[in-house]
Amino acid sequence: MGCSFSGLNALYNTVGGGGGDVWVNDYRFRVLRRLGDAGPACSSVLLVKEVVAAAAASDGTAGAEPGAAGIARKKGIHPSHISADGTYALKKVLVQSDQHLELVRQEIRVSSQFSHPNLLPLLEHAIIAVKGVQDGSQNHEAYLLFPVHLDGTLQDVTKTTLEKKEFFPTITVLQIFHQLCSGLKHMHSFDPPYAHNGVKPDNVLITQRKEQSHLAILMDFGSAGPARKTIRSQAEALQLQEWASEHCSAHYRPPELWECPSYADIDERTDIWSLGCTLYSMM
Repeated sequence: MGCSFSGLNALYNTVGGGGGDVWVNDYRFRVLRRLGDAGPACSSVLLVKEVVAAAAASDGTAGAEPGAAGIARKKGIHPSHISADGTYALKKVLVQSDQHLELVRQEIRVSSQFSHPNLLPLLEHAIIAVKGVQDGSQNHEAYLLFPVHLDGTLQDVTKTTLEKKEFFPTITVLQIFHQLCSGLKHMHSFDPPYAHNGVKPDNVLITQRKEQSHLAILMDFGSAGPARKTIRSQAEALQLQEWASEHCSAHYRPPELWECPSYADIDERTDIWSLGCTLYSMM
């Protein structure tokens, strides 16, 4: 897997205003604009549009509409995740250390496990080695491609609603909640089950659809992993608490991750607490 250096140079030069091209493996994208940050300061999300004409020329489909070639032909991608206009969200991560690199690889491994309409799918990814500009040291950069949802997160929509001194209709709250339950049920149904560990309004994408219910999609699997942990000592309990303080938002963190007993069996129910807090935030 990889990302071409010509594409990287284009990305470096145009990340602020858009207009350059970046290659992620065999797929070419034009950077349109920056959408925002994603988690740590070393991560950002870009709005990109797939460029398919050049890649499609050899099979006679040059000039085809976005989605007629390119990423749409990759096996295993559900048609509902293919953008009609060729736009996607590209997450760029500047890897800070070997430990950070392993966390990114873990996010990719976990994200690739899921196929559910209420879980954000990873469409393509690349990790490349680059030399440091100043000292020549070798670093890594990761690029993760996702479907784009421009209506914002549940946190954004809730804030806008409250600013208008309005509230979500009860039916809307229940529809969003039901979809999040469905997505988590999919994660929890694996053997062994996975926990998201970051359920909160900031990690729920909302798409407002005409004459249909809101579409809710759970995203950001950077903290996700096997749900079940066996704690049998004070040292293990403190280690889990330290991990939770770094990866789980305080307002949505379950009690057992705040003060973990020295003898405990932690499981996917941690997500249920966070889900309840998310439900409360909509009401």
